[in-house]
Amino acid sequence: MRKWILSFQLLIGFGFSLAQTSINPDISAIGTFNTYTNFIKDTPEYGKLNFDMPEFELFVDGYLNPYARATFNIAFHDGEFHGEEIYAQVVRGLPLDIQFKAGKYLLGFGKINTIHPHAWSFIYRPLYQQIYFGDEGFNDIGGDLSFILPTGDVYTTLDVGIFKGDALINEHHHEDEHETVKEEEPFEMDRGNNPIFVGRLGSFFPVGDFSNIEVGLSGSYGVYSKMDFYTSIDSSATPENRALNYFYSGIDFKYKYRPDSYTALTIQGEALWNRRDVSRKDDLDLDRQEEIYTFGAFIYVDYQYNKIFSVGAKYDFTYGIIGDETNYYTLANDDQNKTSGIEGWLGYYPFEETLALRLGVQHLMFSYADATERDGETTINLQLIFSLGPHKAHPF
Repeated sequence: MRKWILSFQLLIGFGFSLAQTSINPDISAIGTFNTYTNFIKDTPEYGKLNFDMPEFELFVDGYLNPYARATFNIAFHDGEFHGEEIYAQVVRGLPLDIQFKAGKYLLGFGKINTIHPHAWSFIYRPLYQQIYFGDEGFNDIGGDLSFILPTGDVYTTLDVGIFKGDALINEHHHEDEHETVKEEEPFEMDRGNNPIFVGRLGSFFPVGDFSNIEVGLSGSYGVYSKMDFYTSIDSSATPENRALNYFYSGIDFKYKYRPDSYTALTIQGEALWNRRDVSRKDDLDLDRQEEIYTFGAFIYVDYQYNKIFSVGAKYDFTYGIIGDETNYYTLANDDQNKTSGIEGWLGYYPFEETLALRLGVQHLMFSYADATERDGETTINLQLIFSLGPHKAHPF
């Protein structure tokens, strides 16, 4: 209840401040409802029709003055309200056409991460994002500068930012009530006061009269955890506290062909390379620090036809096993096991920008380094998205 009250107070306060400007803000509410079944053995949802709690996002955004604008986004997910994005942005008036953004928001690593799920062409979050960013994406508190580079007819921007690092804590947070041995304990994320850095270089250019291409390079660096290393067989020895660093590098591209308002073909993909320090055990059960290198990527194709229909498919691959409990060897720290997936969908958008209906199916496959056998997992989802206000309910 306190979260509901706080979210309501924040919304009222933000709305009041925008009301003092000479321009009325845009207000949108977007609802999402999912019903699904799966064919995962030994789960209560197996073969049954299941209904998720409806979710919604409330957007309030607009200009504060001719030079700056603000966005406030409250989300209702899993029965709770939380502030998903709250930020202000100076869009003009700074030297060299620099733009400045500060607050809490989805970070510009790759392209898909900055887009809210209701506006994706597909239904399921890319697997590599689930492993390296968490279920809510790469979302953090901080600020960044955006520069327009002088590259002629090719529109190129450079974004660099510094952030608190809460996204890394959310990525690994897990509560486990069961007692486990030390190697299987969940992370105790003690990052200290260590910011992280995120940047992206992106270019956009037309290809012919009906097509365009956008490409980008991304990077992120920082401390994701600090922990004690026990490196001596002397039980009375003082452990050494070390910072464990990560470095993400990424590439993304998007090709779009739109010959008319009724037809569009989109091909889009992203890849992430992960280098990070991890804790491992030696033969004497002592801690040692190692570097691991892992990878994740996806690519999808979506075809819109007759304006109100779409069909598409996506392929995913990542190191790490989707759904694993968090410990020192899993998810972003897993350099042994892999998950891949195939997703297909049909979309129906009968009332322009206000309503979307999507039927999707995803099949996950798991590969273990120790040859553990595990059946694939198939999920079928029927998703309804509806929008009140200027924010669209579909990706076109």
